[in-house]
Amino acid sequence: MQMPTEAPGVIRESSRIFITHEDVAVLLGCGKSKAYEIIHNVNELAKKKGNCPFPSGKANKYLFSDIFNIPIEEVDKIISKG
Repeated sequence: MQMPTEAPGVIRESSRIFITHEDVAVLLGCGKSKAYEIIHNVNELAKKKGNCPFPSGKANKYLFSDIFNIPIEEVDKIISKG
């Protein structure tokens, strides 16, 4: 049974809560190694804030969005294409 996407209370389809190096590379126009470095830095910041970091190669999309001042809707567009 498929859930309706237009039902009352449904805001949008859910997407994953993390970004990968591929997402970062597209959003920031950088290479693979720089994208991995950025993910590492986002996870380090999460640790400093007392949050649990994501496994290697993934980072919290909301923290990434906040750090780079990219609207979460734009991040979600890239994630949904992947």
